[in-house]
Amino acid sequence: SLPTLLFGEESLRMDALSALFTLLVAAGSVASALYAKGYVDRYLDRKPAAHISLHYFAFTLLSLSMTAVVTASGGYTFLFWWELMTLSSFVLILFDAERKEVLKAALTYLVMMHLGFFALLIGFVVLQAAEGSADFGALASYFAAHRPLPLLLVFLAGFGMKAGLFPMHVWLPEAHPAAPSHVSALMSGVMIKTGVYGILRVVAALGDLPVLRTAGYLLLALGIITGVWGVILAALQNDIKRLLAYSSIENVGIILLGVGIAALGKASGNHFVALCGLAGALLHTFNHSLFKSLLFFGAGNVLSQTRTTSLDALGGVAHHMPLTAILFLTATAAICALPPLNGFVSEMLLYLGLFDGIASGSDVLCAAAA
Repeated sequence: SLPTLLFGEESLRMDALSALFTLLVAAGSVASALYAKGYVDRYLDRKPAAHISLHYFAFTLLSLSMTAVVTASGGYTFLFWWELMTLSSFVLILFDAERKEVLKAALTYLVMMHLGFFALLIGFVVLQAAEGSADFGALASYFAAHRPLPLLLVFLAGFGMKAGLFPMHVWLPEAHPAAPSHVSALMSGVMIKTGVYGILRVVAALGDLPVLRTAGYLLLALGIITGVWGVILAALQNDIKRLLAYSSIENVGIILLGVGIAALGKASGNHFVALCGLAGALLHTFNHSLFKSLLFFGAGNVLSQTRTTSLDALGGVAHHMPLTAILFLTATAAICALPPLNGFVSEMLLYLGLFDGIASGSDVLCAAAA
């Protein structure tokens, strides 16, 4: 805990949730940094040294800010690092800024992220005004003393924008194909999970309040819509990086589905359902960062060798790139939730929670629908 000139008393913390997300950020950042070396080397003779240096500086800043976001206790320090995360990723997307579509995607991303930022700012200001503190720790007492739903919706809008929830997902399929592949991997595999982290923090503060059931229904519905919409649009894509971006939307939907299951399980007193939902959601958050990063690295290999990301133009590419093909196939099997790979384990946990919800008679219709 430390006093600051602008924000008053601010503190960093490392609880179990922060530790898991810090591990996720660290693993994703190291893998992307290693991949970036080979990917960026091809541009050394085409782009000025200052451009390359700025790219690496923004990359380091993004990793640092994501780590700070998941360890900040909330309030205005949290918002400072959240904004730095947005600005550094904006600079990273602009690596090929001479292309018009890249510029458009980056600006769309910047505008939408700031809409989300203002929602979070409103949420923390309301919290500060009511409780005298803008920390996440003050949320529980606010929810207990006031109507919780309006503030919950404000935070859900702010964090949902970063996570790519429907209908706030439109920046995601534009920004990820425009960015270099190692940046796409870090944004899709790790950065959008900071939105999931924020949602988990806010929902956890609801405790055993009656509104927890409403929050569970809301999260379940959002998860179902986001997941179905993401996978439908992914199936229609011919560009491999756009397909992977839409797939990220679907997987965020699955994670949110797990959080909704956990909230409903806790609200109805069924601890097994709550445990399966939360464990499945957290495990899938980590698993998705692993296989989605690998898929974007594979897409980057294909792009660097063939100069295209069009699936129709890639027939027989496995003969020329066997190692990439094997790794890509492994990651694809994992994202399809095929046993015995990690995607199967996390999605199976969600199914176990849903089946138990039906068998025990708690929220049968919701569990069956999910």
